[in-house]
Amino acid sequence: TSKDPLIGQKQAEGYADDIKKQTGQDVFIFLTNGYEIWYWNREYDGIRPLKGFYSRDDLETTRYQNISKKDFGDIQIKEEITNRDYQTEAIKRVCEGVDRGRRKFLLVMATGSGKTRVAMSIVDVMLRTNRVKRVLFLADRRELRDQAYYENFKKFFPNESMTIVYSGTVDQNSRIYVSTIQTFENVFRDFSVGFFDLIISDEAHRSIFVKWKNIFTYFDALQIGLTATPSDMIDK
Repeated sequence: TSKDPLIGQKQAEGYADDIKKQTGQDVFIFLTNGYEIWYWNREYDGIRPLKGFYSRDDLETTRYQNISKKDFGDIQIKEEITNRDYQTEAIKRVCEGVDRGRRKFLLVMATGSGKTRVAMSIVDVMLRTNRVKRVLFLADRRELRDQAYYENFKKFFPNESMTIVYSGTVDQNSRIYVSTIQTFENVFRDFSVGFFDLIISDEAHRSIFVKWKNIFTYFDALQIGLTATPSDMIDK
């Protein structure tokens, strides 16, 4: 535990190269000193710290995404979800950021300008490009949770398996999960760190601080915050 786990990066890379020569397959790399854990999806992502190890299912999902992901430019944004220029601009900026390796985004949009619709379009694009398998949408009130679930996800993703997280045991066979952040705080450790590929936080300025931030530091996922609060207030 006294050693920096990154000391082993070059050695692990050598092992991975040998395995690739023998099998033709690239492998995932984990570096740890028993306390810190770092994960490296070579040739696709940079190295980054984790709060735990990926499950086998997480790794199989990542391998599938590595070989099957499509270019964002090959996918048209669905106008039935979003059709305003500024909405399209926001969606494209997020996609460009993902291509550059960014993993955290904040969308600051005025009330009534369609924040949730933009989030739905981003989810749709990510699913159709095979960048994302499972999505978590978090709200800080039940009314916002239900609105997102019944008026948006149910409408725009009728063929996807989805669930509202209330409490207790959660079905882990769905692809879209909607919950209040207060409820999910009680169950998030039932999931592996790589279970979700995309987490969207509605009214993020109320969700990412104090104890709620545990959820966002636990999961290794793309994170998108939505807020109508001006960015200078968020900085404050």
